[in-house]
Amino acid sequence: MDIRKDFPVLVNRDVAYLDSGATTQKPYKVIEAVDEFYKKYNANPHRGAYSLSIEATEKYEGVRDKVKEFINAKHREEIIFSKNATESLNLIAYSYGLDNLKEDDEIVLSIMEHHSNLVPWQKVCEATGAKLSYMYINENYEISDEEIEKKITDKTKVVAITHVSNVLGTINDVKKIIKLAHKKGAIVIVDASQSIPHERIDVQEMDTDFLVFSRT
Repeated sequence: MDIRKDFPVLVNRDVAYLDSGATTQKPYKVIEAVDEFYKKYNANPHRGAYSLSIEATEKYEGVRDKVKEFINAKHREEIIFSKNATESLNLIAYSYGLDNLKEDDEIVLSIMEHHSNLVPWQKVCEATGAKLSYMYINENYEISDEEIEKKITDKTKVVAITHVSNVLGTINDVKKIIKLAHKKGAIVIVDASQSIPHERIDVQEMDTDFLVFSRT
């Protein structure tokens, strides 16, 4: 099956596109869905009592239900839309982080985090006096069980971890990290931007507190 046919930018173009970690190409179905919305339903959702606005609201809220089913969230109200994963990670850091962290609390990140899951936590530490602790990788570019157990301590209040590294391709054992973090009383943010297109994610089974990913 040649999936290149699904992407108009790749049709009749002899290239191998390898930059999906930064910008994904859009398949016909996505382009057609956006085109259909602008042609038939374009109006402000939640901000009008006229028929077109009501239709736009129904379409908008329908996506929330689809995402709920897609990741097996318990309630549709758990689904929060933002511009992208970067904004979502910033939102968590600058709301939950600033409101709940204090001096000498610890935030644990992996050394392989994207800047969007690193810089906001550095800013939170500057503002609150909390400390950053990094989980480092071994010679196989993995975070060992020993490193996880060493870095997640009773002082840990937040663990922010990428599910799959956008640079290394490492698949982190987030379930193990979440289980230990919860045992220590910490909350966990999983950046699933790189994993969500490739594997089924069940947030109830994973038991993460926050799951962040971008739309394609």
